[in-house]
Amino acid sequence: MKISIFLIVLLLCSCTAQTPNRDRVAALEQKLVELKPGLGEIMGIVQQHHAKLFYSGTRGNWELAQYQIDEIKEGLEDVAKYYPTFKEVKLPLKDLIPKMMDEPLRNVASAIQKKDAKAFKTAFAAMTKSCNSCHQAAEHGFIVIQAPIGQEFTNQQFSP
Repeated sequence: MKISIFLIVLLLCSCTAQTPNRDRVAALEQKLVELKPGLGEIMGIVQQHHAKLFYSGTRGNWELAQYQIDEIKEGLEDVAKYYPTFKEVKLPLKDLIPKMMDEPLRNVASAIQKKDAKAFKTAFAAMTKSCNSCHQAAEHGFIVIQAPIGQEFTNQQFSP
C-alpha cells in the first residue's frame, strides 16, 4: 500500500513539473514567431542586394558581385523557408520562387564566374524581368523592380 501511495504521489509530482516546462516552451515558441522577419523586410533586403549586384557587376568587381548574388539566393531561400505559403497567393512561394528564379540566378552566377560583362548585363536584365514575373505570379505585380538609375549606396565602393 505504501508503494502504491508513493507511486501515485510521484506520478502527480511529475505531471505538475511538466506544466511549467510546457508553458515555457510555448512562450519561447511564441517569441520565435514574433522574431520572424516580415516578407516585405526580407524582400527589401533582397532588393538592396539586387542594386549592389548591378553596381558591382557593371563595374567588373566580380568578387563583390558573387557575394551579392549569393546574398540574393540566401534571401529567397529565407522567403521560401519562412513563408512557404503567403496569404492569397495561389502557388506556394516555396514552389514559385525556384520555378521563376533558379535559372536566371544561375545565368547571372555563370556570367560572374566567367567575368563576362556583356553576359552579366544580359543575365541581370533577364533576372530582373523574372523578379517582376514572380511578383505578377504572386499577385504583387504592383512591385516593379528595375536596374538602378542612380547611385543609391554612396558609402560603398563598387569598383574593384
